[in-house]
Amino acid sequence: MGGKGKAETRWRLPRRLFEGPSYEAASGRLSVEADREKISFRLQVFEATGPHKTVLDLYAGKGYLAWLYAKGCEKLICVEKNPKYFRVLQRNLSEYGGKVALYCMDNLKWLECCLNVEEPITFVDFDAYGTPALQIQRFFAKYPVRRLMVACLTDGLIFNLRRMSNADLRRLYLQDFYLDGLAGKPGEPKSIQELGEYVFRIQSGLLDVLAMRFGFQAYPLYFKVNKRCTASYSAYLLLPKLVGAADFKRYVGLRVAKYGRRISTEEGSGNPS
Repeated sequence: MGGKGKAETRWRLPRRLFEGPSYEAASGRLSVEADREKISFRLQVFEATGPHKTVLDLYAGKGYLAWLYAKGCEKLICVEKNPKYFRVLQRNLSEYGGKVALYCMDNLKWLECCLNVEEPITFVDFDAYGTPALQIQRFFAKYPVRRLMVACLTDGLIFNLRRMSNADLRRLYLQDFYLDGLAGKPGEPKSIQELGEYVFRIQSGLLDVLAMRFGFQAYPLYFKVNKRCTASYSAYLLLPKLVGAADFKRYVGLRVAKYGRRISTEEGSGNPS
């Protein structure tokens, strides 16, 4: 602990945030403290893009990140479906009083029933044991991007696709996948872990598809696979879609819409400079 007080962890979080039930998984007990790099990357992005209006923390757990988010926003919304963790979350965030709204319910149900499209959300943390893909799709299908926003993702599926042979990857990531026969003996599946940068492209592709569907822009800020190779951490800067004419389409023989009317490919003068 060095010179730090006994009440703090090495990440300067109060030890009481980690008291209570331990996180559990099918393979056994998980660490009660968060990944050090995850906290570091999350907070670097949070502080660089703040101060924030409303922060939405889905799968808030015991509140180790929510406790830090609460210091730099006007309002914090936390959703946690596990009653054991929710009771600890309530205790850990009690000092912030009225600026915090806590919900003990499933993330997808909350997004369907409780998400207010008028809430000025500027930072959303999509955290899930598994994949946050359905949460992300549900969120943007309902919530329009009207201002600068940051979306942080923890994805426990994307780096383990081969093991999840029963997962509907097209439904989750809105893309087709072809991993068979790419290496080794024909017909043997290639591990997604051997695809390197393509792992990141899968996730950024999901955001690109949603951006086209719902009219916003998405720019990746970072992508990091944790040391245990069990999950990835990433963040995206989101902006409203810019309205105007896409002139380049004219030169590849496509029709484009300009200020609400159709223009032909013959309009315009000459070739692009």
